[in-house]
Amino acid sequence: MDILNLEELFNDNVSGEHKEDLVQILDEFKRGHYPNVLSKLKTLRENNELHNVLVKKLWMVEAICHAEIGESRAASEIISKLYMDDDSDLMLLGELAFMCDYKLARRIMSAAVKQMEEEEETDRIKLARGFLVLAEVEEKLEKFVRSVKYFQKGLGYFEEGDNRDQYMILYIHFKIGMLYSMQNKGEESISYLNKVIEMAGNDNEELKIKSLVSIAKTYGSKDQNKQAYPYLEEALQLLQGSSLVNTIAHAEALTEMAYYYFDKSQLNEAVPYYQDAIERYNNLQFPSHRQLGMIHMQYAYCLEHKKGSSIQHAGINYEKAIERLELTKDRQLLENALADVIAFFDNTNNTKKKRYYENKFVEMANS
Repeated sequence: MDILNLEELFNDNVSGEHKEDLVQILDEFKRGHYPNVLSKLKTLRENNELHNVLVKKLWMVEAICHAEIGESRAASEIISKLYMDDDSDLMLLGELAFMCDYKLARRIMSAAVKQMEEEEETDRIKLARGFLVLAEVEEKLEKFVRSVKYFQKGLGYFEEGDNRDQYMILYIHFKIGMLYSMQNKGEESISYLNKVIEMAGNDNEELKIKSLVSIAKTYGSKDQNKQAYPYLEEALQLLQGSSLVNTIAHAEALTEMAYYYFDKSQLNEAVPYYQDAIERYNNLQFPSHRQLGMIHMQYAYCLEHKKGSSIQHAGINYEKAIERLELTKDRQLLENALADVIAFFDNTNNTKKKRYYENKFVEMANS
């Protein structure tokens, strides 16, 4: 974690007898040996009288260590105590709080931004950073309207003519576009993400691909698949050999393209995209059971009804769909899927499977 520059601990105000201990602490910290750091910090404080400035910095180090090992409450308590000091660096504390307590981070960073505005802070990057941390906090708290507001305020401090600002301008446009998407504000989302595509060029391929896929999903959600198609086509071309191969963005692009053909009843064309999408989702660490279940349902339907149908393979995928959907909490979705699967096994004269899923349906109805 690089919020706190530990090298600053080694300055002329630190006596030589403490420097050896601090060097060891810094080494353990860089290695990620956080429990060892906590132990050494405790020993250092108990056995020495330390300067107040150093004491505060060591408490910050301790807060980071607690946060890194999942002890969020301990980290939050330390940061809250430091926040009560009148001379605290609010920006620094707000960023530290972001590691462990979003509501505390919101409170501290709001105070930091207010302080900077009242004192007419001239460092535009520092002001931007304050608003951007607030934006990230609100996003984590799922307050998307507030998050957009803070991202837009932060964006205002970057200058289009300054090359050093170009990536942040691009990134903030992407974040705002994605946040509008989460609020189902399709037009606003598409507007911001199209700007990302225009600005990205060849140097920011990841954000460009993610923007292309998100726009395609937005059009798809509105049943405007014709508008989605060129974005999907470009995204899938760029994905080949990119760092996003086998990521969620890759799986989503394949799924959207599969559905494009599914919606046009071009089932043979949809099949390879569904097959590829399923493979990508299965490679993810935590795939969505709902998403993967629905993909298996659509894939199975394609296999059942395409030219040169594959009934056995369709049955396997219908069953995989139910396995996934049973892991969701969407009772209505599962009921509908079970009805379709029962109908499939009825139509294919598989009495054993039909009865098996009928029993599942009855058990669920009676539960």
